[in-house]
Amino acid sequence: MKKLLALWHRFIRDFFSGIVAGTVLGVVWFYIIALLYIVFGSGEDEFTFLDSVIFMLIFQAVSIGICCAFMIIFKRRPVHKYDNMLIGDDFAGFSKKSRTFRKGVEIYHRGEFRSALEIFTDLDDPQLAMDESERGILSFYRGRCYHIMNCFPNAVMCYEKAKEHGFAIAELPIFTARCCAANGETERAAAILTELMDSGKKYSRRARYEIGMIYLRLNDGENALKWFDEAIERRESYAEALGGAAIAHTLLHHIKKGEELYRLALLNNIEDAVDYTRYYKEIQAAVVLETRSSGAEDSE
Repeated sequence: MKKLLALWHRFIRDFFSGIVAGTVLGVVWFYIIALLYIVFGSGEDEFTFLDSVIFMLIFQAVSIGICCAFMIIFKRRPVHKYDNMLIGDDFAGFSKKSRTFRKGVEIYHRGEFRSALEIFTDLDDPQLAMDESERGILSFYRGRCYHIMNCFPNAVMCYEKAKEHGFAIAELPIFTARCCAANGETERAAAILTELMDSGKKYSRRARYEIGMIYLRLNDGENALKWFDEAIERRESYAEALGGAAIAHTLLHHIKKGEELYRLALLNNIEDAVDYTRYYKEIQAAVVLETRSSGAEDSE
């Protein structure tokens, strides 16, 4: 049923898009040909107003037919404008529920997360008719809004609710673990990532790096370094693990080793190199200042 509803929704949308495009195209072609006739015509034939209307209608009908066929058969736009692979055939109809959800997703992708959250929260009403799949998707989007807005406890609740409704994407354990860590639930976050580790799932090879980052944010360079070293040894998220290890060594006052790993991270194309460099240099400067103030020497 969902598949049929999604196909019908796409057909109607593409059909009306074809009508609009065909109408414009028909008018343009009619005036171009009329202008060419005036300029290059023999002038022997005279067209009445009725003839002009008939010819315009013919051009309109042909243009609309061509554009509708192109939109429906060849172009075949996805059902949803945003996150089509994630949403699939859910929220694809013309009901108020579906239209409201699609509006929320559009606002979300414009970066207006608070407004999007209000729409998603209003939709998350037990009285509204939704199946498990739709409730899972809705809970995930609420979780993303809370996560981006740094409301981590609410984000965790929404992510867990999404999982309970059967929503499952590769990023969900990563997002949940990050929010748990931000809530101070370090062990819970580590447990989620440990379960993901070596599972063969999409982000399983990122789990050790993510655990290292949890300890790094806790200023625990020793535990962070243990996980980063494991990730480096296994070549998992290699550049990012090198970058994390550079900061961990720096926190442990291994300035030279940190600098060496920092350069390796850049050479291996670490993500967001500019932001990473800024963060690394801030940590390095703070540690060097602390070392000089205490009169201690940097360890190798």
